[in-house]
Amino acid sequence: MKKYIGIDIGGTAVKAGIIDSSGKIIKKITKKANINNYQIPLLEIAKNTAAEIYQLALDRDFKLEGVAVSAAGQIDSQRGIVIGDNGHIPEWKGSNLKKAINSVTNLKVEAANDANCAALAERWLGNGRGYNNLIVYTIGTGIGAGIIIDGKLLSGNRRIAGELGHMIIEQQGRKCSCGNRGCFEQYGSMTALIKEIKAQKIIKRADPDGRLIFQEAKSGNKKVKKYLEQFINYHAAAIISLLHIFNPESVIIGGGVSAQKEYLIEPIDEIIRRKAMPAYLEGFSLKTAGLQNDAGMIGAVKFFIDQN
Repeated sequence: MKKYIGIDIGGTAVKAGIIDSSGKIIKKITKKANINNYQIPLLEIAKNTAAEIYQLALDRDFKLEGVAVSAAGQIDSQRGIVIGDNGHIPEWKGSNLKKAINSVTNLKVEAANDANCAALAERWLGNGRGYNNLIVYTIGTGIGAGIIIDGKLLSGNRRIAGELGHMIIEQQGRKCSCGNRGCFEQYGSMTALIKEIKAQKIIKRADPDGRLIFQEAKSGNKKVKKYLEQFINYHAAAIISLLHIFNPESVIIGGGVSAQKEYLIEPIDEIIRRKAMPAYLEGFSLKTAGLQNDAGMIGAVKFFIDQN
């Protein structure tokens, strides 16, 4: 069975694995990405991680077909260059992923956006199997998304389509890191929810995280529930819009918060089914991601296979 190196480069971690053509991870390593506010550039960490997993593959006498890279930001997948980063990662824009990874492996390299890779992975081996029209988006520090239409990844003019986190939902809304105002991720990301809860000082702990917010809601904290309901309404409104534009068979939500079925997924689904136009709900399902943290690496390998 053919073997590949899969690398997932994110703002908090760089994951790398030896993965076969069935999507099975044979070996995996994880490195911290944000070291002292990126004093070590993210591209350098990615290169070092690639070199380490490559050596592990050599030690096991694996013949490798190439390196598949999943990366944060807007990725020109033809050239393998980061052409946009929304202001999240210092010195990331302009990074030549293909050149950098090839320099330490001497292997063919393919690179794509991490959310697009997650969508490919979910359709290949996750909860999107069998669907030809599928949207996968992850709720985390921001909101990343991949869109599959008629069995193909929606890529757009510069192969950077699918930035759902930066669709504007409040025209004069909150300032976003991308430079606009009112972007979806300023209301629907975990960063946004945590920031809102902290500003309102409705949880005693000074630095609440997502897990604590949901614990407070479950314990009956009415003020937390109020802001959680707003959060849910933003996601429901976004998905209803996506339903009406793309007519997908399924929307899959990823990220650690997706485990909150009773207090997040089910309420979103209830609103969607109450407010979306009925014809768009026929055959539609809202699901949670099946692959979670490994989706980027696995989807990158699927992207490599599809390109070659």
